[in-house]
Amino acid sequence: MINILNKYYSNFRHPSGILGRFVVHKMNRGKQHAELAQWALANAGISEADQVLDIGCGGGANVARLLELCPHGEVTGIDFAPVAISIASNYNKEAIAAGRCKIVGGNAKMLPFFKDKFDVATAFETIYYWPALNECLAEVFRVLKPGGRFIIVNDADGIDPTGERWANLIGHMRIYTTNELKTYLADAGFVNITANHDMKSHRISVTGHKPAE
Repeated sequence: MINILNKYYSNFRHPSGILGRFVVHKMNRGKQHAELAQWALANAGISEADQVLDIGCGGGANVARLLELCPHGEVTGIDFAPVAISIASNYNKEAIAAGRCKIVGGNAKMLPFFKDKFDVATAFETIYYWPALNECLAEVFRVLKPGGRFIIVNDADGIDPTGERWANLIGHMRIYTTNELKTYLADAGFVNITANHDMKSHRISVTGHKPAE
């Protein structure tokens, strides 16, 4: 039973196979995931013509939400799991056909994009799993336009013990506090770093800006 549970929860980090497809579809439909995204995006200030990158896009539900916020822009979702890429592509197939959306394979440590490409980059509930976080943030910084911003959204704040229990179940997962994320972002060159911390639900949103030229 323990092995089955561990295999199930590991699919939150790296979905694959039938269990992975189930987990990704579940996240797309999940009320908690939707409420977290809506909370974070309510004050994200995304403009109608923005070029947006969603890193670790999973099943693509947040890509669809971002598309609604920038009706004259484009949204690119990237994920390293083939299962997620397949589901996200199907979820956003109309926007892809219209040329407003791309879903690509890749990872945060080596983003397959030219520098200064995106107005906004987002990472919903995924930065926990990024190896060598400083290197990943340097990549995000590189692909953002001068003046662009990176929005990190987590449903765990590093204070609530429940988050650590999830980390132990899923494995290879690190939960960061807002202050830790601010420090990492500053070390990567981001400025005007702000955080929104919902102490009741323990969800956080941390935003850093690439300096404008």
